[in-house]
Order: sequence, then structure tokens, then C-alpha cells
Amino acid sequence: MSEQLDPTKYHTLTPKLKQKLILIGLPLLIIVLPLLSYTYYSFAVNRPNQIGKEVTVEIKEGEGVLDVSRKLSSLGATNSEFLFNVYVFLNNKDKNIQAGKYVIPSGATLVDLVDMLEHGTDDVKLTFLEGWRIEEIAGYAAVNLDNIDYEDFVSLASHLEGTLFPDTYWVNSNITETEMIDLLRNTFNEKTGKALTEKDLENVQLTKNEVFVLASIVEREVSKKEDRAKVAGILVKRYKSDELLGADATTQYAVAKGKVGCINVSVSVVCPSYNLSIEMDWWPKILERDDLNFDSPYNTRKNKGLPPTPIASFGLNALESILNYEKTPYNYYLTDKNGVTHYSVNYEEHLQKVNSFLD
Repeated sequence: MSEQLDPTKYHTLTPKLKQKLILIGLPLLIIVLPLLSYTYYSFAVNRPNQIGKEVTVEIKEGEGVLDVSRKLSSLGATNSEFLFNVYVFLNNKDKNIQAGKYVIPSGATLVDLVDMLEHGTDDVKLTFLEGWRIEEIAGYAAVNLDNIDYEDFVSLASHLEGTLFPDTYWVNSNITETEMIDLLRNTFNEKTGKALTEKDLENVQLTKNEVFVLASIVEREVSKKEDRAKVAGILVKRYKSDELLGADATTQYAVAKGKVGCINVSVSVVCPSYNLSIEMDWWPKILERDDLNFDSPYNTRKNKGLPPTPIASFGLNALESILNYEKTPYNYYLTDKNGVTHYSVNYEEHLQKVNSFLD
């Protein structure tokens, strides 16, 4: 005969307790499951394929998404046939896949793959980096696009320094210099137009051009995001106090052309030439005493105030560092050979750090 359990000694799930558990558990389930699904989805679509080599695939006219995904999966170009279909349909890209022959690199993510198929075989993917000056942008475009002439690009864009937005673009392989410049310029206007408002300018008490120039200097001076607002604060403080900014990046910008003989050259002549431009160091790290005294309105080691234009393209992070600059007691900074930025309140302290970290 089985022993009867004493209900006073054991916990039992009463109907009321069951109801409470359901009321608590159901909302948690509703929140947690979608969150986990989204986390997995975000990871999976950005996970490189595992094929280990590049593969070639031909998408024929009239093939549907299911046919394409099956073909890609069989080649190992995508990690999941199902996920490819989900991503394409969720992002309304099912009508955008173009026929053609594609070479898919090893390590391509699902996002990369769909971008490639969406833009077709006549499109080229270009990535313009933050901190490039006009000549670097022109050189990169000329190397990757047959129709882009370096000298024509530089001539057309010479007055747009710092306002060609650095980003990744898919462009037609036959794009012209004017079209490329317009694309970069329009993207700059769109991105900065959203990030920079009249209220922002009022808050920092700077003009739009001053913000752009300072952002370009920050872009070149310091690469770590956590340092940028602090460095921006020092630069803004020095500028508003009518002190020398002393930013090496502006001196580098000023002297680069001089180091290859492009001094007193007619403004109608693009100097240096394309071949020299793509080989030269546009941002010389070693600055001699003559460089620091170089006579140029861009050289903030010699002249007070800001350069007349930005010195390079800049991203939104550099722009935001000016709009949200950090107020600190520091007046000087330097970045050592390991990329660590050190701050000083006065010049004596700064000199000690120069001797410690740069000599």
C-alpha cells in the first residue's frame, strides 16, 4: 500500500499559483524569444561564408530567389539557403537581384552577397576612407575605375576639400568624374545635414565651416573614438582663446606637396602627377623644423586661427566630437607611437611627455 503524502510538507502548484506563473512567464517569453531570434539573425547574416575559396556563380535571366539561393548554397557561397531567402524577402530585395556572372570571395557575408547580386556585374564597390584628402580620393577612384582621370578629378574637386563623404559606395564602372564627385558631395550634404542643426551651431558657438574644419583636424589627429571629444575640447578652447592650435595634421597637409616639388606651381596645373601621387606619403609623420615654420595658411603651428578649409574628409564621429566636445582642464595633447593619447594642463608638463613618449 502506497504512503500518502502530507500536503503540509510539500509544495503543490495550486490553480492560483499556476495562473501567476503563466502571467509572469508569458510576457517574458514574448520579450525574450524575439530578442534571441533577432540576435541570432543579426549574427548569422553577417557571418562570413565557410567555403575557404572564391567561387563563380552565374545567375540567369528569369531565375527566382529560390533558384538563386539553392545555387548559392550548393556552392557554399552562403551558410544557409533558408536564411538567404528570409533576408532577401524581409528587405524587399527579391526584385533587385540581377543576372550575370559573379565571383564571390571567400569570407563574404550574406549581406555582402546580396549587395553584390543587387548591384550587378557592372557595378564596382569602392570604400573611401575617413581622413583622405582630395588627391587620395582621386587616386583611389582612378585606380579602381577606368573612366576616372586623376587630374580631371582633382581639378573638379579642388574647392571641395573635406566635403566628399567617406563611405562605401556601389557605382557603375562607367561613372564619370563629375558623377562620382556629385555622389560623394550629395552624400556629405545628406549625412551632415541630419547630424548638424542650427541649434547645434548655436550650442557650440561656431559656424558650419568652423565645425567642418575642426572635425577634419580631429579626424586626422586622433583615431580612437574615446579620445576625440577630449581632443576636440582642447582644439576648440585654443581656437576661441586665439592661441595657436599647433595641430600636426594641418602642418602635414601644408607641407606634403612641397616635399615633392609642388611649390609655386600654377593653380591650373595638377601637381603632383598621378603616378607620383599614388606612391607618396600625403601625411608625413616626421616634421622638420622648416616644416613647422612652413609659410601656409593651413599651418597651425605657425598661424593662429583655423585653416581656410577642411584638411581631409571626415566621418560623423569626428563631426559629433566637435558638437559634443568635452570641457577639461587640459590645454595640450600628444599621441605616442602606440596610439595612446596623453594630456597636459601646461606647456612644461607637455614637454615632459614629449620627451618621455616621442623621443
